[in-house]
Amino acid sequence: MIRRYLWTLDRCDQESRSGLSTEAELVDVLTAADLPCVMTPDWLVATMQMDIESSGLAVHESTLEAHDNWKLQLKLVA
Repeated sequence: MIRRYLWTLDRCDQESRSGLSTEAELVDVLTAADLPCVMTPDWLVATMQMDIESSGLAVHESTLEAHDNWKLQLKLVA
């Protein structure tokens, strides 16, 4: 079974983006978004998957300066 995630990416001074993607597609989206982060996109998704397993929803917010702030929300759909 292929797992799909409903995701929303909010970035400071940019329009929100959202979609329904597989893990690989989501990693590609995050790579293209070039988010300022201490983790690579694949590690970010893997870390968030652990939160999804316990609560069904994962949220990661950056703690960078205001102009670099972003927030990613993931929910497992299937």
